[in-house]
Amino acid sequence: MKINIKSAFLSLLFSALMYPVLAQGDNWSMVKSKGSGTISLAYVETPGFVYKDASGNLTGICIDIMNDFVKYVNEAKSVKLNTQYIGDGGSFSKMFASVKSGKNGVFGLGNITITEARKKEIKFSPTFIQNVAILITHKDVPTLGSMSEVSTKFKGLKAYTTKGTLNEKRIQEIKTKYIPSLPIQYAASSPATLDKVAADSQSFTYLDFAFYLDAIKNKKPLKRHGVGDKASEEFGLIMPMSSDWQPLMTEFFSQNGGYTNSIEYKKILTKHLGTAGVKLINSLK
Repeated sequence: MKINIKSAFLSLLFSALMYPVLAQGDNWSMVKSKGSGTISLAYVETPGFVYKDASGNLTGICIDIMNDFVKYVNEAKSVKLNTQYIGDGGSFSKMFASVKSGKNGVFGLGNITITEARKKEIKFSPTFIQNVAILITHKDVPTLGSMSEVSTKFKGLKAYTTKGTLNEKRIQEIKTKYIPSLPIQYAASSPATLDKVAADSQSFTYLDFAFYLDAIKNKKPLKRHGVGDKASEEFGLIMPMSSDWQPLMTEFFSQNGGYTNSIEYKKILTKHLGTAGVKLINSLK
């Protein structure tokens, strides 16, 4: 029987794309028993939260928090815990799916909103920051005085968003409530969504505040409509249902009066968000 090598290769490649290697790491019970182990960190690149520095190394709020967590585990539990990064950071949905289908010691880092629906699929750490979703348009769009003006001032505009995000739901709510004929176009990621709005004077979107701050820093032609701010969400790190790291993560966040109340944590926020970003978060508490 002849074997078509090209066809066999393409079949294997297709299978690899459809069924990626299962993300996995060591559970806490194994690390505690052996005295050492490795956890895997999936991530989605997000300004301020997970990004590459000038040398190409991953840094950000989530990276620093995980570094502090690993340091805490090693010192408090007398073990040697190591980390490894997995994935390319280019997609929220891929990061989320990687953790959801992952096994044991896998963590997801990025702008991940804690919701009751997601709690049925994954485990969360305690909240590490409050998110602010911001209504953004091109700078040439008239400023909203109230959300009731959306139907007139945003009439004729199109919306850009990314599938599977809570910001997509916000766009759909605007369509339902104010502009039933609103055309919605989809981009592959939040950065791509931001670029489309910056390039299109007749458009708008909802994005997490970190992307807005990054856009302002890079002087992109965008406008924030403060009346549309949504500050009811909280971000957390995520783990697969098979993980036993959640109690230890809760212990870490609870230490010494609460990790998010610590000087170290506040320095991390200022380092990666700047004083403007910290003020924005504090103003909406």
